[in-house]
Amino acid sequence: MWVELNQKIKEILIANTALADVYDHEAEEMKGDPVALITASGNESDYYTTTENARIYAFNIRLLVDRTARDDHEAERVLRELVDTVIDDFDKNYTLTGITNQTGKTFMNLEALPSDWGYIEGQVVYRFADITVRCKVLVDVNLIS
Repeated sequence: MWVELNQKIKEILIANTALADVYDHEAEEMKGDPVALITASGNESDYYTTTENARIYAFNIRLLVDRTARDDHEAERVLRELVDTVIDDFDKNYTLTGITNQTGKTFMNLEALPSDWGYIEGQVVYRFADITVRCKVLVDVNLIS
């Protein structure tokens, strides 16, 4: 499910016109501004019924706004608006419409999207927000191989 979930998250972010580019890995060099980086960040599993387990697949979406390309006030404004649009995108499509489920696995929904904010300083200074996307999947233990 990691691949299917990653692809659907990436599709949703690519459709967001406020983003210049979307990477589904930690890119060393990024083109465009602002950008989103998608990385897998963890998983959980718990019993659901006698034949199903509930899994959580978590992804980190890091939104980056270049502070060297604009003044600090503008960078902050751009990031605030960007975070709102990304969270709105996932709120509108919390069932990830059209996702392909593997045999024995059924995507249920996205859970709440908490975020953390900070700065990255290097050759380029970025203002960033990390949004955690938690995807709930039910697994039928009799159908998985």
